[in-house]
Amino acid sequence: MEIEWLRTFIAAAQTENFRQAAESRFITQSTVSKHIQHLEKALQTSLFERHSKHVKLNYLGTHFLRQAEKIVATVDEAVQSTQSLKSGFTSQLTIGVAPQIANSTLPAIIERFQQQKPAIQLSVELLKSNEIGEAVYAGAVDIGLSKLTSTRDVQTKILAKEPLQLIVPIGKKNIDPMMLLQQETILTHEYSPYWQEVQQVLQQLPSYKSMQLNQTEVIKNFVKQGLGIAFLPQSVIESVYHEQLLHSYSVKAFSHIVSNTYFLSKYVTANSEAFLAVCTAIYKNR
Repeated sequence: MEIEWLRTFIAAAQTENFRQAAESRFITQSTVSKHIQHLEKALQTSLFERHSKHVKLNYLGTHFLRQAEKIVATVDEAVQSTQSLKSGFTSQLTIGVAPQIANSTLPAIIERFQQQKPAIQLSVELLKSNEIGEAVYAGAVDIGLSKLTSTRDVQTKILAKEPLQLIVPIGKKNIDPMMLLQQETILTHEYSPYWQEVQQVLQQLPSYKSMQLNQTEVIKNFVKQGLGIAFLPQSVIESVYHEQLLHSYSVKAFSHIVSNTYFLSKYVTANSEAFLAVCTAIYKNR
């Protein structure tokens, strides 16, 4: 039984269409048919119900699909780990990270970690903050960098408590921030854990309006385009601030509100502790 037969079978099972399977595998349709025939002969059973030009996975085919996916995944993992070892890597660390962190502090963290631990291969999975705890708990990622804690039983450490900055378009930097809060649309992230605290202060104003977005980078772009203002942690706005594309205020009425960044892990390992040490150092120096 050849691994390529299994790859073809998985593609055909997922699409239940030999032509589409051929296109996804970059082989001919006749090759797909031959691979399936070889596989069925080896297993001594049919895996598909065939109706004219259509095929449908049968009961045994559905069972075998799960086994085939496990076999292919094991082979791929073995090949990847061997190639990593050949390239000088001795272990791997998978990081689940929120986009807000990936677009701000993560590059500096990775750069320093790779300098200190060049034999560890890093891989990054971009996830929403509310998904990271589950991914860590399930073992889909080794560690998580999130703006939210998790309801799962994972180890949680605070990396940073950052005061919020009010960011506004550079052309409005001379306008009183409290006036801007009443005049401009306040843009907020759907997973901002500090938004409720911000709202409590805003409710003391005569009026305000807000708009919810789902990405911090979109919020910053909207502000640059003059479409609103926003409260964001300092680490998130450093690059655009230094480029003088935005202006930021520390507004006294909101000075008690902070944005937390969390390090999540299920197990304590030498690799995770080394990565935590780098994260701590990077945030401490900001």
